[in-house]
Amino acid sequence: MSTSKKKLFILIDGSFYLYRAYYTFPLLMNASGKPTGAIYGVINMLRSLMIKYAPTHIAIVFDAPGKTFRHLLFNNYKFRRPAMPDDLRVQILPLHELIIAMGFPLFVISGVEADDVIGTLALQATQNNIPVLISTGDKDMAQLVTSDIKLMNTMTNIILGPKEVIDKYGVPPHLIIDLLALMGDNSDSIPGVPGIGKKTAISLLQNIGNLITIYNDLSVIKLLKLRGSNILIQKMSEYKKIAFLSYKLATIKTNVKLNKDFHELVLQKCNFEKLYQLCHYYGFIKWLNSLQYNHWLIKK
Repeated sequence: MSTSKKKLFILIDGSFYLYRAYYTFPLLMNASGKPTGAIYGVINMLRSLMIKYAPTHIAIVFDAPGKTFRHLLFNNYKFRRPAMPDDLRVQILPLHELIIAMGFPLFVISGVEADDVIGTLALQATQNNIPVLISTGDKDMAQLVTSDIKLMNTMTNIILGPKEVIDKYGVPPHLIIDLLALMGDNSDSIPGVPGIGKKTAISLLQNIGNLITIYNDLSVIKLLKLRGSNILIQKMSEYKKIAFLSYKLATIKTNVKLNKDFHELVLQKCNFEKLYQLCHYYGFIKWLNSLQYNHWLIKK
């Protein structure tokens, strides 16, 4: 009888964790007056995740600063997003330092988003027959869901497989991109087709098919007996280019060139001395007192 540990690859949306910690945990500062609340929140979330799931493989992925290839496709991409608060921005590099000292593989790749890196790693894992759990709150990630790739929202601890994606969004994972292309996404400033909301978009996708199928014969929309179907067909025709642009913007890349081999993405030995120094500097007294009892950390 085999006693080998069942493999599991957890991919963590570090940028989502960062914002969640910033707005959830109290404002904390160290003795030098530097903000530390988001840092403390994220490392506690990571600790809880490791204790609960004990994955065999893991990676934490953050958005890199600067524009991505999507901004080249659409200049107004994410233009509605407010600027990151200064007291959050200054916590990013210290958080990266702590994550590395703890032994977590870390990715910050310019020109793409964290979603694209996560999508690439998730695909590589399934090609190696390793199931994936993506820890995020980003609905765009639902397009990645398969029987081997699932999403977990750390705020609710709800895990989404293919069935749960249908229950939540009204369409299966392979139509999530089409859904976003039709209805748009305000959070990312993806335009979509003006006048098409979620309900109409779901109806089109459920009854006709994907974006290409719909555009192969727009007259089929009349058969659905939707209110204002003639105006809808006119809008669809007028904004065809925008719909397909929105599709490109919403599509997560799964072929990003990475600077680490997939098989390296396991928890490494922690740099205990560095970790102690950082925790002492940022005033994480509880962490200092409990480091020796964090059995999921791999000590030197």
